[in-house]
Amino acid sequence: SLNQLFEEMRKVVGAIITPVYEESRKGDVRDSQADITKARELLGYEPIVSFEAGLHKTIEWYRAAETAQAR
Repeated sequence: SLNQLFEEMRKVVGAIITPVYEESRKGDVRDSQADITKARELLGYEPIVSFEAGLHKTIEWYRAAETAQAR
């Protein structure tokens, strides 16, 4: 869920913030979740990196790219 993503990102970056919930807007997607069940069944796909590790690596990459761009 977005709340789980938020919490994991908050932990990785060490932020002390809380989410702000507001009324939905026209065009907002109310329910959307990624699911790899079909990829597992049809392709035999199994992730080799956990969600947490992948998120950590992604944030590290973003920070490095942001630093490089600032130079």
